[in-house]
Amino acid sequence: MACCLICVKDDPVPGSKLDPFYGNPNQFQIGLMEAPCKNCPWFCFGCLCTCCAQFIVRKRALDGNLENYLCCQGYYPMCCMSAGDCGERSCPCFCLCLESFCCNSCAVSSSRMYLMDKFSVMPDPWDNRIIRFNNFLQLLSCICNIAAICIEEIRELARIIDLIADLVYMTTVGCMTGQMIYEMDYQASVAPKAQAIAGR
Repeated sequence: MACCLICVKDDPVPGSKLDPFYGNPNQFQIGLMEAPCKNCPWFCFGCLCTCCAQFIVRKRALDGNLENYLCCQGYYPMCCMSAGDCGERSCPCFCLCLESFCCNSCAVSSSRMYLMDKFSVMPDPWDNRIIRFNNFLQLLSCICNIAAICIEEIRELARIIDLIADLVYMTTVGCMTGQMIYEMDYQASVAPKAQAIAGR
């Protein structure tokens, strides 16, 4: 897998949703590659229980106040639904639970983008490689499964690629979970010090 990652580009995609974050002055305290070693418990929890982990991450990113919750925090507007019009105000806990379980990849990405906005953080080049490698495998899996409908000979190959894509996705989500929790822990630890200095 490491050899494959080296071949993946690490530069920002102009015009993408992530592009504005590249002007941010700070970086995550740990990159996605470091998360399994530097925040192992949360990495494992994010891998093995992705939906529950994303519920906890978003709630924590919002400082425990779900009154500020929006569907995907407004980062993924859709033609049929828009953030704020999906019942979030009346039942934010249920809506966040639904988002975490039914749109897990969007939940992970929007929590990460929210934190990048909140803490003025930009992505690491290796983060880009890992995310793009994951996206490529998801697309490849989708193409192989569609092709397998017509070509019986590649059905076993489609299953194998499906399994690999799932494992890579779970690992990537685990890395993102570990990275986000580590960042929030760090920001929570430096905030009192910054307030104390400002109060002098």
